Amino acid sequence: LTAEGHRLCGEVLCEVIRASGLGEEADAVAGVALGGCPLASAVSLTSALGGGRSWDALYVRKEPKDHGRGRQIEGADVKGKRVVVLEDTSTTGQSALKAVEALRKEGAEIVAVAVIVDRKTGAQAAIEAEGLEWRAAFDLDDLGLDPQ
Repeated sequence: LTAEGHRLCGEVLCEVIRASGLGEEADAVAGVALGGCPLASAVSLTSALGGGRSWDALYVRKEPKDHGRGRQIEGADVKGKRVVVLEDTSTTGQSALKAVEALRKEGAEIVAVAVIVDRKTGAQAAIEAEGLEWRAAFDLDDLGLDPQ
C-alpha cells in the first residue's frame, strides 16, 4: 500500500484496460475486497489524471455489511454502469465471480475482469466460462515463477 505501489498499479491496470479496448466501454472499476479495493482507487485516480475517459471507483465486499446501511457495494450507484472488476491476483476466479453477481444484482453490466497477476490456476477459464472477458497485466511466466 505504498504511494509508489499505488501509482504503478494504477498505471499498469489503466494501460491493460485501455489497450484492450475496454476503456471507452467502462464507466467504473470495482475492486474485490480486500486486495482489489486499493486497485480500484488507484486506477480511478490514474484514469482521471491521464486524460481520456475516467472511471469511478467501487468497492465490493464479500458479504453485505450487517450494520449501517447494509451495503455490499460502496461507491456511486451502479445501476446501468459498465464495470471492470479488479483483483490483485486470482486463483480460482470465484471471488471475482461473486463480486460480478453482487454488481449485476444492483444493475451493473460487467465488461471484464482484470488482475495484476494471473496465477494460471484456473481463474481465467472460470471467468471466460461465464462469458466475461479476462485481462491480466502479468502471469507467472512473466515473473519467472512456477504455479504453486
